[in-house]
Amino acid sequence: MDPEEYRKKIELDILKIIEAKLANGQMDVDRAKAIARMVLDSLHPPLTLEQIFEIVPTLDDHFNELSAAVFPVIREHDVEVRKIVAAHAEKLIKSGKIDEAYSALKQATQAKE
Repeated sequence: MDPEEYRKKIELDILKIIEAKLANGQMDVDRAKAIARMVLDSLHPPLTLEQIFEIVPTLDDHFNELSAAVFPVIREHDVEVRKIVAAHAEKLIKSGKIDEAYSALKQATQAKE
């Protein structure tokens, strides 16, 4: 996935949230401006995918309205990490390194807690 396209998609998702909340009166213009400023300051290009995955989970720390845009990114990142860890563990198992595979899987699951 291209980091710039992904960054733009996240910004578009956030913009849709802001527009919807403004339209139904759940957000005022000042809050919308504050959110937009924070997003633009945080997600300024160029960013790598890893940087995006580090930044996005913090976006809803002060603006809980953004959780609808944040959670899918976190979920997607978790899925990708699981695939990488599983592939690594599989290679270790195939090469007879069962203890190393177990340690890698244990370490990966503990890192999430």
